[in-house]
Amino acid sequence: MFGEVSSANIVGYTQSAMEGGKYYMCATHFDATTDNGQGYAIKDLISGEVPYGTQIQVMQADTTYKIYYFIEEAYDEVKDEFAPGWADVEDYVAVDMLAPGAAFWFKAPSACNISIAGQILSDASKAVTVPAGQFSMVANPYPVAVNMNDLSWAGLTYGDQFQIMQPDSTYKIYYYIEEAYDEAKDEFLPGWADVEDYLVTTKVLPVGQGAWIKPAAPVTINWASPL
Repeated sequence: MFGEVSSANIVGYTQSAMEGGKYYMCATHFDATTDNGQGYAIKDLISGEVPYGTQIQVMQADTTYKIYYFIEEAYDEVKDEFAPGWADVEDYVAVDMLAPGAAFWFKAPSACNISIAGQILSDASKAVTVPAGQFSMVANPYPVAVNMNDLSWAGLTYGDQFQIMQPDSTYKIYYYIEEAYDEAKDEFLPGWADVEDYLVTTKVLPVGQGAWIKPAAPVTINWASPL
């Protein structure tokens, strides 16, 4: 599904083939060409063969979702016209912003190919803080696959969870533990581990995909630029 990233200098895009009727947790890796860190308006975020009735669902701070639809007649207040595009539940063009590093749900009624393009953030790193005691959707703001143990974290508590959806819609669950077994070094050390307590040593979060995190205390993730 997620897998192709092409870039020249600091401009790039991801392309994804989506099955119909299936939820995907997607990621925004790019900024608009202004490179101001604000990201894209939802109306401009996704291009490609998007079927009418496709949904984008964005989790809010109170854990509810704001839902947007791709419809045939979205009303643009600025242009005072109707045109195909992304709209809110009242059929107004979706101008809400998604910043680099936001995760969202995508569900199309039929199979489609989509692209998300833009400019890679010029910052060397981007810090994101997530609240305690609830599941939050997170994503790498840069278009590279990730091993959680390669990131810089602040505030982790033993037992914190990181969940990544698999192609079959199940989840792989990882825990931050005190004694994760590193097979290569044959030793135990603190870190993110799978359910069998083996240290995560591969890039388990693919390009284009978001994840769930549930920390016991507020946690700050420092995502690093690949540039």
